Amino acid sequence: MKSLPRLLVVLSVIFAGSVAFAADAAPAAPAKEKKEDTELTKKMDKMNAAYRKLKKQAADATKNAESLQLVATMREYATAGSKLEPLKLTEIPEADRAKMLEGFKAKMKDFLAGIDKLEAALKAGQNDEAVKLVQALGAMQKEGHKEYKSKSID
Repeated sequence: MKSLPRLLVVLSVIFAGSVAFAADAAPAAPAKEKKEDTELTKKMDKMNAAYRKLKKQAADATKNAESLQLVATMREYATAGSKLEPLKLTEIPEADRAKMLEGFKAKMKDFLAGIDKLEAALKAGQNDEAVKLVQALGAMQKEGHKEYKSKSID
């Protein structure tokens, strides 16, 4: 009978020790240092939220009115963003900045033209075409981010 209480004590000690060891075994990863969002980043994030919703519903003709509101939101933030300068501009040599800013503004102009086409397709009830245009806008976004988004923002 004396061995049963001893066994319970030994098992309790082993269990408690393993729990304590497991808690210390995985040290917390250091927090990523994230730069404060720029005005452009804030606008692009809001535009991206509208884009993600639109991407899910562009094929559904019954949601065209809501889709047109999302397109208007995208246009609003894209227009405002096109007037700002990307953070990456400050990370490149002074001599290359004007060319980069010109390229950024041209890409934003193309993006806005794509938004205009998307709006026209939705108004005409051409949802298959709208889906293609949404995909094209997504490709433009990826290309633009690759070229103009600062690595420090990710």
